[in-house]
Amino acid sequence: MTESRLVGIVVVLIAVVALAIAQIIIKSRLTVHGAIPLSPLEMIGYLGTLLRDWRAWAGALVLAAASVLWYGGVSRLPLSQAFGFAAVTYPLVFFSAILFLREQFSWVALLGNVFIVVGVLILASVRSA
Repeated sequence: MTESRLVGIVVVLIAVVALAIAQIIIKSRLTVHGAIPLSPLEMIGYLGTLLRDWRAWAGALVLAAASVLWYGGVSRLPLSQAFGFAAVTYPLVFFSAILFLREQFSWVALLGNVFIVVGVLILASVRSA
């Protein structure tokens, strides 16, 4: 494995973890503030509430950092390989949502996430041409 590919994989995986963290933070704040309104007038007040919420800002900043990291990783890997690693977001969010948001556990969802991890491991073992 080349050094550039290894760095790309590590950076992409850090981006994926950051993305999962951002999603949990953002969802926790949306749960506090309620569903995003569809009415333009109600949306203005809702956005004002979100803008005063430092935790919502933290989620947005982590999301932005995840994007920058993602581009850093993708610049070192073929997109078709990097995007497979993005699938790790699913199991991270699945377990984090159960632990931090108290979402319901599902054996079927666990099995699906195991398949995702196995697929990512297979992808990681493929040598680039």
